[in-house]
Amino acid sequence: MAVVFLDIDGVICTPLSLRLDRLLRRPMDRQTFDPIALWGLRGLVRRTGAQVVLSSSWRYSLEDPDPFTRRVMDNLYRTLERNGTPVADIAPILGLTKGEEVAAWLDRHPGTGYVILDDRSDQFLRAPALKSRLVLVDGLRGLRPRDCRQALALLNQTQTNERGVRHD
Repeated sequence: MAVVFLDIDGVICTPLSLRLDRLLRRPMDRQTFDPIALWGLRGLVRRTGAQVVLSSSWRYSLEDPDPFTRRVMDNLYRTLERNGTPVADIAPILGLTKGEEVAAWLDRHPGTGYVILDDRSDQFLRAPALKSRLVLVDGLRGLRPRDCRQALALLNQTQTNERGVRHD
């Protein structure tokens, strides 16, 4: 099994998507996510069979009973579902750095191949073992083809290693 740890802000929620929302006058609870980023994420998931694990701080909103917050989160989940990249799981909420929470998820799922899509490397300082699997996305541009190629190479490397093929 392979997973894509997905951050939202700076990865699929970008300045482009915010401009589109202003142009279309869409309320935040029906916001548009970056179409280029969604296209790239869909291609990555289709080509690798990876599942999406939400690692974004948006996870904290899942426990919020506020109706507006619920609609925002429902919109995110619906958008990812329609995109062919449904959220399969979330990283645990432990009150630690994002890197430590991703590491905790991986400890509970040993042997899982993974890649992390995020725009903030500082969240992984306390989990240095994860840095080699981090695709650092430019938060002003969002997930772009170059990032997807890097993520694909990391996931393919993991899948090749799982099959026992040696790389010299």
